[in-house]
Amino acid sequence: MRIGIDASRAFVENPTGTERYSYEVITRILQLPEAKKHEWILYTRNSPPAAADPSLNLREGRGVSYKIRRISLPYLWTQVGLAWKTWTDNLDVLWVPAHTLPILRRGFGGLGRSLRTVVTIHGIEYEWLPAYENWLQRWYLPLSTRYAVMSASRIIAVSEFTKKQLIERLGAKESKISVIHEGVSRTGLHLVRQKSPKEQPYLLFVGTVQPRKNLQRLITAFANLKSQIPNLKLVIAGKLGWNYKDVVKMAKKHGVIITGYISEAERYSLLRNAIVYVQPSIAEGFGLPVLEAMAAGVPVVSSNGGALPEVIGDAGLLFDPYDQLDILAKMAKIISNLKLRKELIAKGLLRIKEFTWQMAAERTYKILISKY
Repeated sequence: MRIGIDASRAFVENPTGTERYSYEVITRILQLPEAKKHEWILYTRNSPPAAADPSLNLREGRGVSYKIRRISLPYLWTQVGLAWKTWTDNLDVLWVPAHTLPILRRGFGGLGRSLRTVVTIHGIEYEWLPAYENWLQRWYLPLSTRYAVMSASRIIAVSEFTKKQLIERLGAKESKISVIHEGVSRTGLHLVRQKSPKEQPYLLFVGTVQPRKNLQRLITAFANLKSQIPNLKLVIAGKLGWNYKDVVKMAKKHGVIITGYISEAERYSLLRNAIVYVQPSIAEGFGLPVLEAMAAGVPVVSSNGGALPEVIGDAGLLFDPYDQLDILAKMAKIISNLKLRKELIAKGLLRIKEFTWQMAAERTYKILISKY
């Protein structure tokens, strides 16, 4: 089979959630021994940087046949550039790892041989908080996601919660949805130095600063907690997204550190040395940072929004993201109880064994080569 993959997010310099997902799953699929039975084409926006190019560990005797094809379009990359490639490259399958399928692809309107399509949906959080950075996010993302859900041959949902939302809110057929959880890796964490217990303890949140992350309630809860534990810090690690000015203002008022975008090494260091990881989101389609915290040996306290309870299981404390007192109570409980923190760390290290990128790649591969 000739399988095309939208790899436009896989080799970016500053990856966030969907970019990390694309890179981890794509590169692992291409390393599967059975992958050499097929021909693979990766479509990118730019040439992959050498350090991220999967060819570095794929061309050494594995026999995997693949090509990287650059589509140099600043706009309409999917709807024009990728759509055109489906006509010229004689694909059997096209996989898009994040939401958006090209409409005018081969087979559209009954023209040409039908193209089997697979799309990964990471969540439909815009249904809850329609606060977007620009008109493109306000209109294009909901419409393109709905179209992908209705027209794709198969859908990969990253959680049971997301699957349920696709069925109930977008009318997706349950029979064509497969749930494949995202993964986590401990690679690189062992290289990070753990700080001395005497150094100032801090709570950590990792993610883009945006309304859905519920950071204003987190900061308010932290301010109340700090009155009881004066040396405690809160670190918000992630790039500024949209509607963030009030968060930045509150952070300055209460001595909260906002780092801006951080590298992978910086993220590992912050995770490894945090006393507690806090995920206050209103909703998440999956919630990868909580797994990364568990992998780093950090206890987790999180909201019960979206897929987070599904991911965390019994390996963390949960709170109502709308209940300010509950957020404060759960953070205070975990910080004041060393025995509880140790128990949650142990449970977290067991929990992450159920979420690996290798399993995600193997299950995704089976869907891509399936005839149904």
